[in-house]
Amino acid sequence: AGALLLALAASVVLAVRQMVRIFLPGERGQKSVARGRGEIQETKSSILDSGFWILNSRRRFLPAALLLLPAAATIFLWGYVPLFRGAAMAFFDYRIFGESTWVFLDNFANLLWDPDWWRALLTSARYAFLVISLTFIPPVMLAILLQEVPRGKILFRVIFYLPASITGLVVILLWKTFYEPSETGLLNRLVMAMPAAGWLLLSLAALGLALHLARRLLYHNLWKPALFVLAAGLLLAAAPLGPLREIWRTAPATDLLAGLPEPIRWLDDSRTALFSCVLPMLWAGMGPGCLIYLAALKGIPDDLYEAADIDGASFTDKILFVIVPTLRPLLIINFVGVFIAAWQAEANVLAMTAGGAGTEVAGLHIFYKAFIFLRLGPATAAAWVLGCLLVGFTLYQLRILSRVEFRANRDNA
Repeated sequence: AGALLLALAASVVLAVRQMVRIFLPGERGQKSVARGRGEIQETKSSILDSGFWILNSRRRFLPAALLLLPAAATIFLWGYVPLFRGAAMAFFDYRIFGESTWVFLDNFANLLWDPDWWRALLTSARYAFLVISLTFIPPVMLAILLQEVPRGKILFRVIFYLPASITGLVVILLWKTFYEPSETGLLNRLVMAMPAAGWLLLSLAALGLALHLARRLLYHNLWKPALFVLAAGLLLAAAPLGPLREIWRTAPATDLLAGLPEPIRWLDDSRTALFSCVLPMLWAGMGPGCLIYLAALKGIPDDLYEAADIDGASFTDKILFVIVPTLRPLLIINFVGVFIAAWQAEANVLAMTAGGAGTEVAGLHIFYKAFIFLRLGPATAAAWVLGCLLVGFTLYQLRILSRVEFRANRDNA
């Protein structure tokens, strides 16, 4: 527990230090500012001197600072004060009524040997993997398809964006009706109508796409991306094999027209519950994510596409070697953001399954421990451990954001 506490303290100090280095100007920034001030003084030495320049800068930024003060005070009150308060609560057997008891490292020690906590962390990792797999890549592909569609671009954009106008609670209640665990449920009617040949074709299509992408990457001697794409393709190809196994359990393997023998209990079966929690996020979030990537695709110069056509590049090559490298900063930012958000999805899981069927993620475990069982001290210790596990990804996202330069897309015509 002492080693864990030292690691947490070191991660917090490192995070603060890195954020200061990222967002405060260093020696290079100070040199460029000094160089700029020298140029201004040389060109306008008859008008202003250094003292007047500093005074003018303070007067110029003072209204902005006053306007930002209420927002900064609100963030400090509702963000940082509970954070500092929670740092102290982790060392107490905290009680809302009555006197709290100082326990020092007991909350962290008990957390290290709590199997429910490690099980919740593993569930959060599985949930994050599903969220990244299902909600990160599809908006990119949809944006590329919407850019290439010859007609009806506005109509398709409106259709895909409409689910985003529905509130989150309505989306969850709507999908819970889709997940009706009977033959009359919408998803069960669609899934049970698909024969074994359909599931087999889905698996072969995913495998064929992965092999095609891997072949183009290997052609350009990109071994590591090719292996990653191949591994992802194998995972996608293995997904339809689950329904196939259920079909072949009651029907012979040669019967390719047989369907599922019984409806799927989407939210009650541990094999499908996590996937069922992620699917509404994909349905509601694909539209906004697609529009962001579509706007970024508009900023790619036509010269790159023309050069790719001259070199004989195919449609796949344009995606891999023109679109992906150009959108790399945006892809990295969104990837880290999606990863962090996937570990903070306890509200979605709470509304869908309430943690049943093996869906109790780490955030929901902390919520139950704090507000159901009123064990605020152990819950705060668990929250600090979870936050420090994600601090590295947050710093990486902030570093990328500090280096990205946003430019307006203007047509020369």
